[in-house]
Amino acid sequence: MKIFKNIFLVVLAGSTFCGFTSRRDSRDIEIAEMIKGSIKTGNAHVLADHFERNLELVIDAERVDFRRVGEEQAELILKNFFKKYPPKDFRYGFQGTASKVRYCTATYQAVNGNKFQVYILMRVTEKDYLINTLHFKKE
Repeated sequence: MKIFKNIFLVVLAGSTFCGFTSRRDSRDIEIAEMIKGSIKTGNAHVLADHFERNLELVIDAERVDFRRVGEEQAELILKNFFKKYPPKDFRYGFQGTASKVRYCTATYQAVNGNKFQVYILMRVTEKDYLINTLHFKKE
């Protein structure tokens, strides 16, 4: 009985994840690729174009922990982060959606070998996706 329960949970989790990825429209893919590209190249300006006016920004390696920071200040903080930890790679771990939000986890690897777990939460508006929360947690 326990084996069937575990198989059911694996199938349920797999179908839920597949449901997230199969329902994504072209804008979902476009925003995911834009974020990936801007972080992978260390382009804080392009990333900041998709920030909410105020967002939660946490970069534990820099002791940055703002629950509400303006988009311009957040861009400068990220520019300094990318300068100190130049990007080598960025890979998504999980992406999903819920009611009017899109979220993902990822791994950011810097040229100097440091790795960060990344968490991004976006608010879905009628016109666009706006980054509401961005966390970089050093591994």
